[in-house]
Amino acid sequence: MKKRFNETSKTGAIAWFLQRISAVVLFVLLIAHYVGYHFLSRGYAPGGKQITYNEIKNLMSSSVFNLVQFIFLITALYHGINGIWMVVEDYVCHKGWRILLLSLLILLGISLLFVGTLTIIKVSSLGA
Repeated sequence: MKKRFNETSKTGAIAWFLQRISAVVLFVLLIAHYVGYHFLSRGYAPGGKQITYNEIKNLMSSSVFNLVQFIFLITALYHGINGIWMVVEDYVCHKGWRILLLSLLILLGISLLFVGTLTIIKVSSLGA
């Protein structure tokens, strides 16, 4: 397979850099996500006080909590789709296949963003 480098993206360094930035942001948001959903929802706070269902509902209905979850969703989608696109750029040489795969990735990203946003809205309405 002969690769024609003049058909590849000229923004490879920028995509690589943004991939690293999004990985760091994801790490920080993953910690916030883990603490919010998995640590606090276990039923006990660090001091041993039992957390009630209403406290969890109030946490999940707060605008700050939902904003963090939405930023986590956007960053995770960008990081994942950008990573797959970087692999496609490296191994797919034919321009038609690349356009098709990019279109499918964008469609997948929009679909996952839609479903993820609906989930965040549904969870935030628990406290209402």
